[in-house]
Amino acid sequence: MKNMIRSAFVAVFSLAAMVAPALADKWELLGSREVSLDAERDEIKVGRNDGRFKKIQLRVRGNDVEMLDLKVVYGNGRVDDIRVREVIRQGGETRGIDLRGEQRVIDRIVLAYRRPANGRGKAVVEVYGK
Repeated sequence: MKNMIRSAFVAVFSLAAMVAPALADKWELLGSREVSLDAERDEIKVGRNDGRFKKIQLRVRGNDVEMLDLKVVYGNGRVDDIRVREVIRQGGETRGIDLRGEQRVIDRIVLAYRRPANGRGKAVVEVYGK
C-alpha cells in the first residue's frame, strides 16, 4: 500500500511538471480594438499589473491592415517605439515582437496604421503577450 501511494504521487508530480512549461509558452490576449481603416491611429489599453511580458504579437480579423509603427507604453511611463511596416492579412498575425529590457508591465499600445490599397471598412486588431 505504501508503494502505491508513493507511485501515484510521483505520477501527479510528473504531470504537473510537464504542464507548467506548456502553459508558460502560451500567448495571452492583452486587449483588442475595432479599428476604422479611415483613421490612422488607435490605442489599446492594456494596464495589466498582474503580468509582465517580453514579447507581443498582433493578430488581425475582418480586414487587412497595413501596420506602420507601434508605441508600447509601460507602467513606469517608458516607451518603446517599434517599427513594424507590415501588411497583416485578415486572419493573420505578426511574428513575436521582442520588447526591450526585462519583462515589463504594459500600460497601453498605440497603433499607427493605414488602409491597404484594397481595404475597406473595419478590422479588429488583437494584441497578445508572452
